[in-house]
Amino acid sequence: MTSSFYDHLAPHYHLLYGDWEGAIRHQGQALAALLAEEGVQPGDPVLDAACGIGTQTLGLLAHGHRVIASDISGAAVQRLQAELRRRSLVAQTGVDDLRTLARVASASMAAVLACDNSVPHLLTDADLLACFRQAHRCLRPGGSLVISVRDYAAIVRKTPDVHPYGMRRGADGSRFIAVQVWEWDGDHYDLRMYLTTEAPDGSCTTSVATSRYYAVSIERLSALMREAGFADVQRRDDVLFQPVLVGRAPREGLAR
Repeated sequence: MTSSFYDHLAPHYHLLYGDWEGAIRHQGQALAALLAEEGVQPGDPVLDAACGIGTQTLGLLAHGHRVIASDISGAAVQRLQAELRRRSLVAQTGVDDLRTLARVASASMAAVLACDNSVPHLLTDADLLACFRQAHRCLRPGGSLVISVRDYAAIVRKTPDVHPYGMRRGADGSRFIAVQVWEWDGDHYDLRMYLTTEAPDGSCTTSVATSRYYAVSIERLSALMREAGFADVQRRDDVLFQPVLVGRAPREGLAR
């Protein structure tokens, strides 16, 4: 799992959304409602373990949650810190790895989140299982793990597979275009994100960010969550724009 992809994207990531501020509000409301169903109340500690530039962190803070935010990308965490300052919000932030969550004390969190298809950056079942075991360790008994992922079983695999994000306009009259290109390799695919900025004078610059994903099925993720000790693992299609998996650390068990 590499940080360089999101280090590259951090200054531009909000432009991948048609309306990033709207996404923050919508996802904050949806996740706060889901957490309430799971017994997590405003003020309870929530770990956003793949925070990126803060889409979920900022949304949950607006609903009164105490958020601890981490990401493997130092540039993304720095961008989140700037967004927090700009909005006069407070959250504990730091760089951490989903496979270790070394900054988080055992049995300290009411919920652990990893959204926006972050978990499939882990390229093996062993790494996924390590991630889920660490989330289990961090949770209080009865706490919940919440992840959102692409439904890879529903995606036609073709190479190359081109995914445009549309054009965004900057306040200075500039234009920004992002295009993803996927190239499949069995149950993995290499992703290239082409980022083009056209200045008001017509000059263009293009850069490319690269990453690799594991097209792991939701069924396999659910099985690995259960293997890590989670109970009541459920798929929810009524929360975010991607399927959501929710699992609970048993109340009667000890956090690993």
